[in-house]
Formats: sequence, C-alpha cells, structure tokens
Amino acid sequence: MRRLVTRRSWLDRNGSLLIVWMSATAVCVIVLLLLVTLLVDMLVTRGVLESNRVHGLAPPGTEVEAGLWVQVVRFGQLPAWAWLQPFAASIPILQTTSGALSILILLTLLTVVCFSYSRNRARVYSARSARDLATWLRSSIHRQTLRLGPSDLTGHRYQTALAHFVDDAESIREAAAEWRWRFVRSVILLPVLTICILAIDVRLGLECLIPTVACWFVYRYERQQGSKKRQISESHADTEVRFLAEALKQTRLVRGYSMEDFEQTLFNRHLERMTDQSRTGRRLERAALSTARLVTWSGLTLVILLVALRVTSAVSPLPLANAVAMLVALGLFAIELNSWDRLLQLRTELEVSGDRIYRYLDEIPEVGQAVGAKFIEPVTKSIVLEAVHYQQLGHQLLRGVDLRIEAKTEVALVSLDPLLPRTVAYLLPRFIEPTRGRVMYDGEDIAWGTLESIRTETLYVGAEDPVLSGSILDNILCGDSRYSVQDAIEAAKLVHAHTFISRLPQGYETMLGEHGEQLDAGAMFRLGLARAALRDPAVMIIEEPKGGLDEDTKSLIDDAYQRLSATRTMIYLPGRLSTSRRCDQVVLLHDGIVEAVGTHQELTKMSEVFRHWDYLTFNTFSRRSRRLQQV
Repeated sequence: MRRLVTRRSWLDRNGSLLIVWMSATAVCVIVLLLLVTLLVDMLVTRGVLESNRVHGLAPPGTEVEAGLWVQVVRFGQLPAWAWLQPFAASIPILQTTSGALSILILLTLLTVVCFSYSRNRARVYSARSARDLATWLRSSIHRQTLRLGPSDLTGHRYQTALAHFVDDAESIREAAAEWRWRFVRSVILLPVLTICILAIDVRLGLECLIPTVACWFVYRYERQQGSKKRQISESHADTEVRFLAEALKQTRLVRGYSMEDFEQTLFNRHLERMTDQSRTGRRLERAALSTARLVTWSGLTLVILLVALRVTSAVSPLPLANAVAMLVALGLFAIELNSWDRLLQLRTELEVSGDRIYRYLDEIPEVGQAVGAKFIEPVTKSIVLEAVHYQQLGHQLLRGVDLRIEAKTEVALVSLDPLLPRTVAYLLPRFIEPTRGRVMYDGEDIAWGTLESIRTETLYVGAEDPVLSGSILDNILCGDSRYSVQDAIEAAKLVHAHTFISRLPQGYETMLGEHGEQLDAGAMFRLGLARAALRDPAVMIIEEPKGGLDEDTKSLIDDAYQRLSATRTMIYLPGRLSTSRRCDQVVLLHDGIVEAVGTHQELTKMSEVFRHWDYLTFNTFSRRSRRLQQV
C-alpha cells in the first residue's frame, strides 16, 4: 500500500489541493452547524426577548422584537459565540426577526452550495491523483514488458502483462480515486465533528459518542459474522451442486443398468441438501443483520434519550437548538464511521491489485548485459551451441544441445514440440540465456557481447508479429533515422511487398492498426520480412505462418527467401514443406537434444521421429483431424 500511496503523492499538486478542498468542506460543516443552531433557536424564541433583558428598549415585562440580538443575549457569554455580537451589530437587518431569518436561510443555502462545490472539487483532485498513479503504473508495466517480453516463449507473460496493464491498473485507478477521497474526508471530518459535539456540551457529547462508536463496532462485527456464515453455507451448497453436476455424466451408466430409481433417490437427497444449505446461509445472515439493526436502533434511542433528558433537565438545561445541532453532528459522525467499511474494502482491493502489479514489476529480466561487454562482429564462419541447457517455469526444455550452423547456409529447426525450435532460435539474439552451456558466434561467447551488437545482426521475424499503429512506412522504418523512404521501398521490393503496398489506398502512407487498414497473414508476414531486410542482418531467423497463405503468396515468399539467403545465414522454423526441403540442413530436436541433422530427404529415410513430425505437420488428413479435435 505504501508503494501505491506514497508520502510524495500527498504533497504534489493534486494531493495538496485534495486536502485543501476537503478542509474547506469541513469548514462548511462547522458553519452549517452554527447556522442550524441559530435558525432553530430563532424559531423557538420567535425572535422576541423580554424587555427586562434589554434595558431601555421597552417597559419591563413586555416582549421586544430583537432579531438576532436574541441569540446574542442567549449565547454571547460563550467563547464559541464571541463573534456573534459584532456580526449582528454590523448588519442592521439582523436586528429584525424577518430580516435575520432571511439572512440566515440565505447563508445556509450558500453554505450548502459551497459544501457541495468543495466536496466535488476534492473528488476531482482525488480522481486526478488516481489517474496519475494508473498512468505511472502503466508506464512501468510497459518498460518492464520491454525487458521481460523477449524471453516470453509461450505468450504467458504477454497475457500477464496485458491483464496488469488493462484490468489491474484500471481497478487501482477506480479504487484509489474513491479511497483517497474517503480517507481524507474521514481523517478531517471525524475530528472536526468530534470537536463540534464536545464544544456544544462536553459531558453530553462523551455520553453520546461512546454508545455511537460502540454500536458501530457491534453493527460491523455482526455484519461480518453474517457474511462469513453465508459464505460457509454457500461453499457447502457448491459442493452439492458439483455432485449434482457429476450426475449428468452418468446417464449411460444409469440407463444401461436400469438404476433410475436409485439414481433419482441420490439426486433428490443431494438436491435437498443444497437447498437446505442455501436456506441456512441466508437465514444466518438475516439473523446477524437483525441483531445489527437492533443494536443500531437501541443505540439511536439511547442517544436521543440522553439528549432529551438534558434538554428537559431542571438544572442548566441544554437549549433545544444546541440539542438539534448535536444530533445533526452525531448523525454526520455516524455516517463517517459507517464509511470506514467501504474504506477498508477499497484498501483491500488496492493491496491485491497492487501486489499483483508489483510482483510483476519486481521480476528480474532473464537477460542482462555483462559488465565490460564487447562488440560482437557479424557472423562470417559459424554459430555453435555447446552443451546448451535451458529451463523456464520449472520445465527443462533443452538438455545439452550441441549444434553447429555454418554461416550463409539455410537451416530449419523442427520438433514435435514447437517450443524446442523456438527456444533455440530465441537463444541466438539473446532473448533468453542458457542455464548452462554457451552460444558462440565465430568462436566468441555472445554472453559477453553487447545486446545492441548481437540484436543488430540477428533479427527474428515472427509468424504472428503484430503491426505497429502507424503507416506502412512507419512499420518498416520503425523510427530509425538511418534509413530513408527509398531504402524502405527497396527493402519492400526485395521481399515482394512493394506490389501489395502500392495497391493500398495511400500506398506507403496507409495507416495500419485497430482503426486502419487490415492486412492478411501473407501481407503481414512480408511486411515483417521487409522490416528485417532493410537492416541487412547477418543472421535472419524466420518463423513461418502455419496457414493463411495462398499459392501466389507462397511463390513470392519462396523467391524472397532465395534473394535473402544469398548474403546471410537463414534459420527457419518452417510452416511449409517447401521451406523444409530447400534448407541445406534440417535439425531435428527431440526430448531437449539434437536427435538428428541432415537434409529433408535424408531425415525422412533415417529418422522415424522426423517422419512422424513430417506427417503431423504437412499431411492433409492429419491437419484436418487436428482441426476436428479442436472443434
């Protein structure tokens, strides 16, 4: 909670103004209590005073219309009302009953307006502070995702980050806006109301405050106990529901053995238990709520009785106006106490959502740059994986992979488990780090190289890489000022993307994204190839789409591969048979090791595992069977 609501957040502009406006609200409450006291007292006295209490205005024993002077005489000796005499003397209209009533009612209305305005302004600044918090959290999640995202083999971290970015951050924004406002309101108003109650009458105030607080504690406790009892009963009822749901699976067994009567008896028994548990939970909750309400009404009756006894006391009775003001203040005090339940609930929501986000933000990236890292030259000889092990989320994916890839060759990585080729591919641009073993470019361990030098010369083109929200040109250049528009066009021509781009409404300026042009799988894939080709890497890793390509697109992609492979090392995670067949060597990974290496034709003859992979991946009937299973 301290990381979400820091001390600095109370001292910035929004936090300070929240406190200022809520303090103004408290001042309005004090003024309202004073005005209510004066109005009620004026209605009780009718604005007249016996002449023997105002010397020289009328003969003794007669009544004189004195307006607000009545309250000056009645309350003026009290320190809290010392301001009243100069106030009444400075405004002549207050010396008549009708004028005083009019002014007091007008002031009451103005104070109510100021109260509403200041409270709303406090809410506005609380909402702004919560919005700033949510914005900061989303920025932090974005930065952390950039650090953790490249090592996400399964997409699990993306889903986690998305849930934090959208759901948790929004939950924190809503809860923080309400929590800050309620917290500041309670912290300011509860002491202010307590002081007002005690200022009216210390002894009576204490006598009323103690049962009010005690009733609140009892009411809250009974509500919590009722809720817990209902939840326990509902959990028992859910157990019975699950048993009843299991009975739906037993229809063949019941019919086959003619056990309908037996099964119906069991079903009715558990159905009755479920109904009884649900009824019991609701009954227990109603009983707890009834007890809470009884305690509340008893406390209210006691408070009213104490005030009434003091008003009718023969010794120093409390003026009725003061009694009304005390009851109003006690009512506001009880409302503020009751809001603490909501305050605690909001705090719990903040802590739960904040804990999820901060556990994500506290994760340490798998890949970091070593101190004293050196520049790694582009691959010109070979890429070597030496006894590489890799483990993620408790799963051992690689168990000592030894592999050599010659420079400027075409290699396919295949496996029955699609995670294995992707794991090997992610090792090369250092999206992930081996838990044991080494990856070497021309004999240099890339663990000691700078990330920039490695990732500049080793680019990964994914099968489902999303488009950026921007133009086609933005998606190819990616804001890199080293390349010109003509460079982007040449890269698009190299991979046969220029033709389909030219056919778009605004060509290279066509906007993509949620509110822009939608591209098919083949166009998106070629756009990714153009983005990579523009940067002319020494190693290009290509994960092919599993489908969605027509025959013309496949031919264009094959020709693009032919052009790209002339000057660089190409590593494929193939999704098409033609790609596997064109490679100089196919690396078969199985059970975390290199099972076999050879051409497609050689592996078809020598490896049963490869034949099985080939059948599952490219056989028409196998693909159709898998689609039916998914349906």
